[in-house]
Amino acid sequence: MVRTRAAIKGRDQELALLRASLAAGGGRLIVLKGPVGIGRTALLDEADRLLRLAGVRVLPVRLGAAPGPEGRDDDAFALAPLVRAVREQFERFEDAGPAESLGTLARLSDAAGQDTAGWMPAMVAALDSLFHRICRPGRTAVLADDAHAVPEPAPMLTAARRSGCLVLATCEESAQYARGLAELLAAADQVITLGPLPDDIAESLACRASGSRLDEAVPDILRTALGPLFGNPGTVLSTLDDLRRRGRLTAFRGRLCLRTPSEPIELPEGHHLLRRVAALGEPAARLLSSVAVWNGIGVDDLPLLAEVTGTGLTDCGRLLDQLIDAEVLVADPAGRVTCRCPALAASATGRPGAHRGVALHASIAGRLLARHRQGVAVDPAALADHLAHGGTAVAPEPHTVTWLLDLAADAEPERPERAALWCAAALRHLPPGEPEHARALTRLLNLAVRTGRYGLLRGVLTQYAEHGCAPGSLAQMRLAAVLVALHSGEPPAEEAVRSLLDKGITGREPIGFAQWWFGRQPPPDGVAVKDGPTGLAGAQELFSADQMELLSTALTGDPGACERVWRNSGRTVPSAKLGQLHRGAAVVDVAAVTRLVLGARYRLPVTGVLGAYRRAVHGYIGADWSQAMSAARELELSDSQDTLVHHAARLIAADICGMRGEPRQAALWLADVAPVPRLAVMRAWVRIGALSRTGDDRRVAPLAVQLSRRLREAGLHAGLHLLLMRAVQIASFADDHDGATSLLDEFALLHREAGTDTMEGLVLARGLVYRDVRLARAASDLTRNRGDLASLMESCLAIARFAEDPRPWLREAHGLATRCGASSVMGRVRAVTRERGVPAPRARGRREALAATERRIIELIGEGLTNRQIALRLQASEKTVENYLTRLFARTGCRSRVELAAASLGGRLRQPSP
Repeated sequence: MVRTRAAIKGRDQELALLRASLAAGGGRLIVLKGPVGIGRTALLDEADRLLRLAGVRVLPVRLGAAPGPEGRDDDAFALAPLVRAVREQFERFEDAGPAESLGTLARLSDAAGQDTAGWMPAMVAALDSLFHRICRPGRTAVLADDAHAVPEPAPMLTAARRSGCLVLATCEESAQYARGLAELLAAADQVITLGPLPDDIAESLACRASGSRLDEAVPDILRTALGPLFGNPGTVLSTLDDLRRRGRLTAFRGRLCLRTPSEPIELPEGHHLLRRVAALGEPAARLLSSVAVWNGIGVDDLPLLAEVTGTGLTDCGRLLDQLIDAEVLVADPAGRVTCRCPALAASATGRPGAHRGVALHASIAGRLLARHRQGVAVDPAALADHLAHGGTAVAPEPHTVTWLLDLAADAEPERPERAALWCAAALRHLPPGEPEHARALTRLLNLAVRTGRYGLLRGVLTQYAEHGCAPGSLAQMRLAAVLVALHSGEPPAEEAVRSLLDKGITGREPIGFAQWWFGRQPPPDGVAVKDGPTGLAGAQELFSADQMELLSTALTGDPGACERVWRNSGRTVPSAKLGQLHRGAAVVDVAAVTRLVLGARYRLPVTGVLGAYRRAVHGYIGADWSQAMSAARELELSDSQDTLVHHAARLIAADICGMRGEPRQAALWLADVAPVPRLAVMRAWVRIGALSRTGDDRRVAPLAVQLSRRLREAGLHAGLHLLLMRAVQIASFADDHDGATSLLDEFALLHREAGTDTMEGLVLARGLVYRDVRLARAASDLTRNRGDLASLMESCLAIARFAEDPRPWLREAHGLATRCGASSVMGRVRAVTRERGVPAPRARGRREALAATERRIIELIGEGLTNRQIALRLQASEKTVENYLTRLFARTGCRSRVELAAASLGGRLRQPSP
């Protein structure tokens, strides 16, 4: 178990109780009770420190320590640890003259192993004599750790209390029903139970204990994996140590990051829950792994569980009860039994000899199918689940496959995740040439897009590589290959499947998907896709032709063409969604673009390449740069191949590091960016930002104009307005009026070519060039309302140079810079305050940092979630959510959750603009 004084943080209430007991006179017996790893020893060590500072003599007795040469394993009354402790501290207690009593007690300790049937009266007298001598010179405290480690701790500790000592003892909570410990707890003057640490304290502990700066995503991943054990400091620290030892926790560019965060985290070997399972024997371990693979069982599943684990029904129930008593398994009010946390389940399924998932599910599926054939009632959903998870180890009959497809169709409206799983399972057993295969493939594609379970399409692609498909299904196969490659970031292993990606999404793009996404050139002549139609014309059963063309046009980066497709499909212009589409395409935010085109039909998985990059973009524009950097590091440490968004994330990370005054880190990120034409505009945007931070503000405008013209000639318009907007902000701040004017002219040309995408930037450019606060405010309001706080920060700084009252602009720029850690902006804010002769803004970083969480809480309230559900969604404690709401009520004047949500929907909670 990891022992550290860092666990003291968050124990204010327990320490207050201890201080009150220390202030009281006379002998007292206080027991600190809690589970393994909760920090009992750390609290005892802190009490030791406080007592010594108060001048109290302290006798520490480690009851759980290994016995010395003079000790005995059968010392039921802990006499040997007491004798050893007094001898080690003899100089401190020498004036009390304990030698004679100590010798008597040592002799009795040697004899105790021969007579453990009862408490020897001579020992009582010897203990009383020893403690009276020790306590006579002044206030004395006995600190006894791990009282549960000896069978009969009460006689020795109560003897110390009788002599006037303050006695502090710790014990493990799970051992409280042992006879000797129950006697101690009954005799105690006070029992203090140590509960789990609050989430924020546990997170702080993990960050401090890591030894270097911990990536911001790691605590949340740990919280999810450890569940209720996240509040156990011993578990948190030992898990971190184990991850580091396995190489999964690794230093990367100044942070300690978790490799492949989507992989499960296991409890470390030797964790007390795993030791309890081992103590119950191999059948208990086999039962635990089965429950973990099964993802929880109900009472009705017990006979089948006993059968597949080779355990008698009575023994199986008994073992299940023992595992629940040992707090390894937990039972909910409905009687469903599950592993205590995901990390325990991962440990149970990963151990040698554990019931492997596929084999166990296949075994269960076979038994259920046999019962079904015999006319025994079987839960159809359970059977379908086990058939799906059993993989190719199960070979159902054709009519069972048809039944599985029908079940998936029925479940699709209300349970799309399970429907997708069942449909994928059925496809494994359908010949590719059959019409039913084509219909099932279309259904699975729809379900995969709807649920975000793109991994289910891998089996379909493997089957295609081995057996091909009907000509009419080739478009669907190409779409499946595109979806898997997009979300996994991994090119297909099979050459036939890789060839599917050598065309674009619609078949009319200038380059193929593989070349666009992975930078991979098409195969040489002679390597051909299996016969079938080109493009995705056959995929119109899934998406309309307009949707596919709009998606393809937006991602290839031509805003003008994208707007034409938008108009041709009957959509209105201008449109807020069209603007969002342009902005997503500008930074290659594939997930945002796809969501805008396909609507609610598209779901982005939390893990994977697109999910990580979406967090990077969202964090950057939302001024949560720590999240953005964490997502960029996650992409770097993932197992995926470099994709287009890997390079885009590096550009974002380089810009953040530059803004934060970390030029070396910025250079490292920039050096890894490949010269991808699609990212030429983003690279130029980063370049002029870096140029400004070196003090070359007046070189920005001519360089930006030159770059803009070159990029426009190359047909690269996507994101060009962001480049020009940053350049005009810098030129205006530097009082480069001629440069700002030339940039405005370039903006006007771009606006005529690219359409509505540039309007906001054009209005801002006019406001900055003509020093028109009204125009500048209108553009800034647009930027603020769409949540682009990174751009707003630079706009506010530029406007502050000429606004009649610069203070509101400086406050907002400084607040956002503080929130982001943008030291370059904070330095310029200070320069403008001196120049304009106004007071420097005070830091409001913490208040700004709370804003994102507050907005999210209000959104979740609007969705009808309770405080507890919100806490689970945010991975915070329910108390934290209540504290946020209390502050929101006080600041907004709302008196209820309903009123708060209504005020937000009505737009009455927006922060005031400057």
